[in-house]
Amino acid sequence: MKRSELIFNVISLPVDFLLILFSATIAYFLRYRVESLPVLFELSYQQYFRLIIIGIPFLLVLFALNGLYTQKCTRGLWREAGKVIIAVSSGLMIVVVLFFFNRNLFPSRLIILMVWVFSIVAVAVGRGLLLLLQRHLLKTGTGLHRLVVIQGAEKNQLVGEIEADNRLGYQIVAKLNYTDSVISQIEKLHRTERIDELLQADSRLPNEQVLQLITMCEDLGIKFNYLPNVLESHRTNIETDVIGSMPVIRLRNTPLDGWGKVAKRIMDITAASAGLILTSPLFALISIIIKLDSKGPIFFHQRRGSTFKNFEFYKFRSMYTELSEGTDKGDRVRAELEMNNSRRGPYVKIKNDPRVTKIGRILRKTKLDELPQLWHILRGQISLVGPRIHMVKEVQKFENDYKKIFTIKPGATGLAQINQFYNPELPFEEEIKLDLFYLENWSIRLDLYIIFKTVVMLLTRGTGGNY
Repeated sequence: MKRSELIFNVISLPVDFLLILFSATIAYFLRYRVESLPVLFELSYQQYFRLIIIGIPFLLVLFALNGLYTQKCTRGLWREAGKVIIAVSSGLMIVVVLFFFNRNLFPSRLIILMVWVFSIVAVAVGRGLLLLLQRHLLKTGTGLHRLVVIQGAEKNQLVGEIEADNRLGYQIVAKLNYTDSVISQIEKLHRTERIDELLQADSRLPNEQVLQLITMCEDLGIKFNYLPNVLESHRTNIETDVIGSMPVIRLRNTPLDGWGKVAKRIMDITAASAGLILTSPLFALISIIIKLDSKGPIFFHQRRGSTFKNFEFYKFRSMYTELSEGTDKGDRVRAELEMNNSRRGPYVKIKNDPRVTKIGRILRKTKLDELPQLWHILRGQISLVGPRIHMVKEVQKFENDYKKIFTIKPGATGLAQINQFYNPELPFEEEIKLDLFYLENWSIRLDLYIIFKTVVMLLTRGTGGNY
């Protein structure tokens, strides 16, 4: 960790303490000085203050357990806000349990709710301001991680992003090809430039040469990073077990198993049920507009692939009926348009698709055409979060190494979808890596993070439809 990062993490501790204390104080005076609702008994501010002073350190411990004091400058604001929500909510849940067993601790339930809301907002805003200050310093070159890149023959997307945006927290000192003299070159650079990290971006480098780089980094105190290829990226999840008297190592496809699968299904049912109820007026309005805009059915349906099974997938129709797939003219037009496919791989992406209706463009941009997916989530055909939902003929073109992503349900949103929002030209191979990462590193927290990022994405601006 850079010294500047350590300083900001240290500063965060008293800032969090003061902001939570401020939030609790505001909640107290709003409840006792403004609210007219009756309370069980009057609690003086001195008594309340003592309770808060005792409670805040426990809350800060939860912050630390959630990694909020080991943050790098490359962290994202929304991810940090998510950690704050989880930590504050966990702490207040403990208070609620204590309140249940001893109501003399707090005379009002409302004050607990206000402390929860105010603390989340205050700490998130405070940390956002600290992050903005830190990113401003990054623009001036302060706190950047000095990076050496071992590059291959092909241009690397990540290297391009690092060069284009110093807010990522890195400064590329040198880009080198692996040669017999590369070790001595890096050692010389380290003496003059103080290298912090090395990025091995050539995934085709032989293991022997990679081990030489790792050994050198360990000797010099340089952090070693590397970009895995697709095959490597899904061989990292292992677990140990004992069969009889012998230890064995088992490759674990995904943590999404057992109780994890149950928890995810409960979350899907809850979210889909609430979503269908809340958006039912939108369903009616969109249906009427589609019928007025162009001739044809309200819904578009198509066979999609899921966990090696196919199902009938429904969306609001966004294309002219005579040009949609399944008709002779539609299939002919699609074949012609596929000649202009803007990405590699089986997934077809067509810019300025002439088959899309006027209202269809709006529906796709706002993602409202995907509202019927809530029904598929409720039925268990897809999940709220997961890999991208692919057409059957796309699935048939997948290489065997990629088919692992079909061992779990596809999702209405996912890592690949939100990353494509920020990078519309995301290569197919990178999309697969993201789906594989999700499969191997699933957690409830990751699902909540993706949902949160999706909501932010939809509220900021839409993207063009890609289906």
